[in-house]
Amino acid sequence: MLGKLETLYLNILRVGILVLATVLLVVAVIGAVIAGPMLLSSFGGGETNAARMVRDDSLRDYLGQGTGAPGAADAGDTARIEEDARRSDRRIREAAANISRYVQAKQGFAPVTAAVTGYIQERYDSLPESLSDRYADSILKLSEDLTGAPTSAAPVDVDQMIDWHFGQFTRAAEEAQQRDALRAVEDQARRGTAMAAGAAAVSFFMMFLLLVFVFVLVKIERNLRRLPVLVERLEDQSPAPLTP
Repeated sequence: MLGKLETLYLNILRVGILVLATVLLVVAVIGAVIAGPMLLSSFGGGETNAARMVRDDSLRDYLGQGTGAPGAADAGDTARIEEDARRSDRRIREAAANISRYVQAKQGFAPVTAAVTGYIQERYDSLPESLSDRYADSILKLSEDLTGAPTSAAPVDVDQMIDWHFGQFTRAAEEAQQRDALRAVEDQARRGTAMAAGAAAVSFFMMFLLLVFVFVLVKIERNLRRLPVLVERLEDQSPAPLTP
């Protein structure tokens, strides 16, 4: 009777271990599936360059008839800083020349191009390196838009326009930097959640392996308990030895 109870107990324990091990394995797999993509996404994109979200403001925007379109990405690096500075200087001078030509055409006199260049250069110098090259592109685009304005259009106060453009540019850059900071915080939180989910998945998998080991031990114990019975049956079934 006691042997049957022990066998029943081992069978119940074996089934319970199988069920629990299966649950642990499923939970570990689900945790890995959740943690993997979440962890990759928290590292994949990195922080966005605020300059690529700075607006390209046009003369129409200045006149209040539209909104700026998202600018293109600036992929400059340390090795290109000097070259970018030279190109920016050329674009600033070209923008100043465009503005001077516009004033000449509209008002009949040409302002000193060097003064216009210095006016723009002051705003350029106040920007961080990550935005200065992008600003030169943007002011050049605005000056080209200005020179292409219809001759019948009302004259534009170029000083106010330059100040307006700089305000629009810096405001958009600040908003983009705030979004970058918020994204960095979100990435950090997502990375922490992914790490916690990954650690939980590893823990559940280790528990699964432990239960598999226990299951093997229980199965060995069960088979060892059945071994004497099998030996006894084999002895009973074997023919009696012949006596001379």
